[in-house]
Amino acid sequence: MDILLDDVLFEKISSGTKTVEIFLNEEEMKHFSVGDTLAIHRKSNEEDMILASAWSIKKFKKLADVYKVYSETAIGLSLESLDKIYPQNDVKKHGVLAVKMRVLKPNYD
Repeated sequence: MDILLDDVLFEKISSGTKTVEIFLNEEEMKHFSVGDTLAIHRKSNEEDMILASAWSIKKFKKLADVYKVYSETAIGLSLESLDKIYPQNDVKKHGVLAVKMRVLKPNYD
């Protein structure tokens, strides 16, 4: 799975502080499972990439519930920021997945 992130979030993953990525639990995520690889690209330079492995996937009905399990540092964003990314109606309809990831290989200088 390919992910495009802004430079700040990319650096947080690279440094090891952001360890959880949030996704809507939509149809395309139904086949994503533990052990699958995430290719995380830097938005300002898509050739910069980090490979990470999903080693835990938890389902949540509300974004606020994610913060009861994972810290804001691990998620890399505040709840208010995530609320702006994922509309409440979409979260209510699909729920979200919190994918805990482990960096396998950074591929940039």
